[in-house]
Amino acid sequence: METRSKILSLAIATALVGCGSTPEKLSSDMGVESERAISRQVVATEQADVAQVVSMPVAIAPAADVPHSVVVAPSAPVIVTPAPVAHSVSEIKTAHKIPTTPNTFLVTSELKTQEHPDYGHGQEVGFVVNGGQGKELAVVRGEKYKFIVSTGVQHDFYLTTSPSGWGVGTYTEGVEGQFIFRGEVSFAPGTNAPGLLHYQCRNHKYMGGKIYVLNKGDDLAKVKSAMAEQKADTAKGVKRVMAVTEGAVKQKLSYAQMVMVSSSAKRVEESGSTDAITMLGEARQQVESAKTMLAGGKLEDAMGHVDAGLRLMTAASRAITTESDIAAVDHKVKHDELVSSLKTYDASYAKNIAYFNKKKQPVKNKLDEVEYGNLVSSGRSQASKGDYMAANKDLGKAQTMITTVLTEMLHAQTVVYETTFDDPKEQYEHELARVESYEELVPLAIEQKEPNERTLGLIEDFVKKAAQIKAEGQSIAAKGDYKMAIMAMEAATSNLQRALRLAGVN
Repeated sequence: METRSKILSLAIATALVGCGSTPEKLSSDMGVESERAISRQVVATEQADVAQVVSMPVAIAPAADVPHSVVVAPSAPVIVTPAPVAHSVSEIKTAHKIPTTPNTFLVTSELKTQEHPDYGHGQEVGFVVNGGQGKELAVVRGEKYKFIVSTGVQHDFYLTTSPSGWGVGTYTEGVEGQFIFRGEVSFAPGTNAPGLLHYQCRNHKYMGGKIYVLNKGDDLAKVKSAMAEQKADTAKGVKRVMAVTEGAVKQKLSYAQMVMVSSSAKRVEESGSTDAITMLGEARQQVESAKTMLAGGKLEDAMGHVDAGLRLMTAASRAITTESDIAAVDHKVKHDELVSSLKTYDASYAKNIAYFNKKKQPVKNKLDEVEYGNLVSSGRSQASKGDYMAANKDLGKAQTMITTVLTEMLHAQTVVYETTFDDPKEQYEHELARVESYEELVPLAIEQKEPNERTLGLIEDFVKKAAQIKAEGQSIAAKGDYKMAIMAMEAATSNLQRALRLAGVN
């Protein structure tokens, strides 16, 4: 029983990260493999109890749903009281009885078997619908459907246009109640619903399956055949490119433009390395080409140029950081970077202090401005004497102070809507501002922490995902659905928090 409690606590902590709340002690290197290991342990433990009585394991769930808009204070322990676990055959069957009423689906989760369409891909746990792993569903436009969800605290169920899920491609038209691990979701597909949707997990990849959306009287076999033929025709002799949104391109282009004028770019310019300077010039040309393509509506081409520019910039930066002959000037360069980054952190801190003052909320983790000011002044004094090594030690300590406080302040701004905001639009605007605050921190964290190439790739994946979700949230908000847009912004923030932890900012 003690082992089960430890495993459950780890699973809950991991799930909270996916929902936008971050326990203070969560290890920064807990990644996908750790989540998978925890998932296997949790599911295996649950299955051991019920394997002899029912083929579907009973998910251990807390006594009440954990709202996405409620923060778990970083400094407070997370206490979750599990609901009583059914042990009799009748109790278990009642808890997970497959519906017999039309248009109703029971959604649970268990370790994938070869029956699942994405066995061997993504998360090792999969969704089970009415007893079938990753079961294909068919719905008819004009009718209403209900999903009874009991998937476990790590796995938020939602409908999406993405075959992999993981929080992107959220489909909202006619959908109520999604992004839950326990409860009911309703879906009334309308005339504008696409022919193919997916049910997936917001926090993990490839857990669910397909939903075919039909007109009344359609033959499912014929619809699937037509889709397969269309896919084959598209693939013939054509390199298929993932569609990108204008919002995603603008977001990444903005990030790239910031990198091209960052202190890392200035360091390349001053390095004297012909190869690195050439690559920097090519990187900037790629970004300018991306701006032209975006203006002309060529979104895929624009994204391609942005990616090429960022790759060249990374290569240029790494070309000089390994050269021993520039070690003598590194301290000066590092000093300039620290001074530049502290200005940005100072502005972000002031902006967040203003937010707390406006809301008349106490700041629990306020910066020790006296100590911080002394460190900055000492750094300036040492630099004026030419001792950049000593200056950097003081400025580095100041940077650690302000980034730690700023990160805690941003985490603390996930608050209960009913007691803080006048209306959903105001909460949405707050969550959007929060995302943008985190976006400011990521490139600075990359510059200061200089993660290795593999980590940099993982960081970029989280930043990309956050940009996609943010763009979708803005689109949803433009339609007036602020509740769903708020959830999207919280998910975007969660991914940026993960990017920062990978970069070494906790």
